[in-house]
Amino acid sequence: MEEYKYFYVDKTSQTFADILVVFGLARIVHELLGEQTKGGRNVLIQDRGPYYQLTCTPALERSTVESHRSLFPLKAIVTIKNREKLPADLPSDLMVDYEQERERVNLFFAARRAGGNSSASPEKPNRHWETYKAINAQGGPLIGYNSMALDWWAIRQAQPQVLLLLLDLYSATPNDYETAENRWKELDKRYGWGIKGQATCQQLYNPDQGKGQNRAKADALSIGNLDALWLTEWLKAVGFYEAALTRLMRGTKDRKTLVVAPRELTFSESQAIMSGFVDTMQASESATRFDILAALRYARALLEHFSAEPGGLARLLGLQQIKKRVVAGFHAAFYKDLGSSVATMNLSFVALPGWVEVRSREEVDLYIGLLAELESFVRQFDEGHSDAFTLLQYLRDFVSGDDLDAFFRFTNAFPAYLIGRREQNKYARQLTTEFIERLVMSTEKRLTRILESQGFQNIAYAIRQSTVTAQYRKKQGDRKYDVRYGLGQELARKARYPESFIAALSDFLHKYNAENAQVMENRSGPYRRSVKTSDIDEIVALIDEFGSETVANLLIAYGYAREPYEAEPGESEAKTPETTEEEEITQ
Repeated sequence: MEEYKYFYVDKTSQTFADILVVFGLARIVHELLGEQTKGGRNVLIQDRGPYYQLTCTPALERSTVESHRSLFPLKAIVTIKNREKLPADLPSDLMVDYEQERERVNLFFAARRAGGNSSASPEKPNRHWETYKAINAQGGPLIGYNSMALDWWAIRQAQPQVLLLLLDLYSATPNDYETAENRWKELDKRYGWGIKGQATCQQLYNPDQGKGQNRAKADALSIGNLDALWLTEWLKAVGFYEAALTRLMRGTKDRKTLVVAPRELTFSESQAIMSGFVDTMQASESATRFDILAALRYARALLEHFSAEPGGLARLLGLQQIKKRVVAGFHAAFYKDLGSSVATMNLSFVALPGWVEVRSREEVDLYIGLLAELESFVRQFDEGHSDAFTLLQYLRDFVSGDDLDAFFRFTNAFPAYLIGRREQNKYARQLTTEFIERLVMSTEKRLTRILESQGFQNIAYAIRQSTVTAQYRKKQGDRKYDVRYGLGQELARKARYPESFIAALSDFLHKYNAENAQVMENRSGPYRRSVKTSDIDEIVALIDEFGSETVANLLIAYGYAREPYEAEPGESEAKTPETTEEEEITQ
C-alpha cells in the first residue's frame, strides 16, 4: 500500500471507547499529514453505522510515515510518589508536573476570589487539568496511563514501523486485531522491548470494562480487568484529550465523563469547537444540570465556530440539522466514588437539541441567542431542591430527547415554581414567547397555527396579566388586579377533558372580564385588554381541531412566558446563589 486514504474503526463496545479510538487515530493521522503538506490537510470523521470512517485529504503517503519525525501525543504525569520511577532520559517536555498544575489552578482561583486585583494576572488552568485529576484518581489509572506513555517512549526508535502497524489495522473493516497483535510480537522480539501485546483496559476509557462481572460470555464470575491490544488502549488515551470532558459533580467526588459522538465532522473542526466548549464548562455542576448545560453550550460553540470560520457557514447551511448531520451529542458515563475505587453506575446518551435547524445566517444568530437564553434560564434551578430537581429532569428530557411532551410537563409544573419564588421575593427567570414560538416551529410545525391565532394570543395575554404581571404589580404596591394563584395548575388538571377545560377556561375569562369592568368603573387607567367572545370562539375551534391538552399546554407555556421586548421583573435584583460564580474546580 503506497498511500492511506480511508480508515475504519469498528464499533466493538458500543460505548465511547470506540470514539476515543477514532479521535486518537485522527490525531495521529492529522499530525502525519502535516509533515507532507503545509496546508489543506483534512481528516473527516463520519459515522457509518457499524463503524466510523476517517477520510484523509490529501491521502497519507506511506513514505511520509516511514520517514516521519518523532510523535509523542501523550505526556507522562509526574507526582511526588512516582517522580523517581520515571526514566532519567525522559525529556521534560514529555512530562506533566501534577503538583505544579494544581498550584497553577489554586493561584488562578485565589486571584478570582480576590477580585483579580493582583499585580500580575495568574495563568489560566490547563484545559486538561480535570483529565489529569481523573487519571491520578486512586493511583490505578495513573499507573496504567503512564505505562502506555512510557512504552511509547521506549519504542521511539521504531515508531514508523509501529505507526504502520496501526494504520494497517484500521485500513480495513472488520479490524483484524489478531494479526496486529502478532505483528507487534514480532516487532517486540526484534527490538527486545519486553512490552506485552495486551494491556489492561482502564475504566476511564472503557466505562463497561472495569472490575466486576464483565465477561463477554457468562461462563464464569471474575473480578479481574479485561485486556486489549495496548496500542488500541494507547489510542484511547490520546483520543480522551481530544473528544472527552470529565468533571467531578458538585459537592461530591462522583465523576461524569462526556465524549463527543460525531456524525460528520473534521478533526480540525472538532478541535476548535471543543476548545470553545471546554472553556465554558469549568464550573462544578450537579449531574442533571451538567447534562443540560453541556448539550446547550456545545451546540452554541458549534454554531459560533461555523459562523465565524471561512466557508464554515456555507457548510453548516448545507447540513442544516446539527444533531443528525454534524454531532449527535455525547456518550456519558457516571462514576460513583466508593472511597478506594470508583464504579460505573450509569451509561447514557446526551443528545444535542434537535430543534436547532439552520437555513440562513439570520437563523444561526437567532439560535445562538435562544441557546444562550435557555442556558441562563436553566442556571437558576438548584438541583438540591426537590421542586427544581423535577423541573430539571423535564428539561433534560426535552433538550436531549426533543420531547415536546417533556417540555409541556415542564411548562405545566413551572408556574408553581415561578409564582412561589417571586412570592418569597426571590428571583425567578421566565422563558420568552419568542423562544416558545421558535421551539414549536422547529419541532411541531402544525401547531404554529395555534400560536398565530389572535384568540389564542389574547387569552394567553389574559393569563399572563392575571398571574405573573399581577403579582409583579402587587410587589410594586399596585393592587388594582387580583393575582390568580394556581391558575396554571387548574387549567393543567382540566386539560385532559375538553368540556371540563372549556368550562374552567370560560370561568376564568368571565371573572377576568368582570374584574376589568370593575376596575374601569372605580380606578384610573391604564387598563388591561378584555377578552372578546370571538377569542373564545377561536379557542373552542382550535380545541376541536388539535385537542384540549395541546391547546391547554400551549396556553400555559405562552401565558407564563414574557414578551421578548419586556424587561424581566426583578431582573436588576442581585443574583441568587444558583447563578453566582462556579465552585473552585480543584475540589
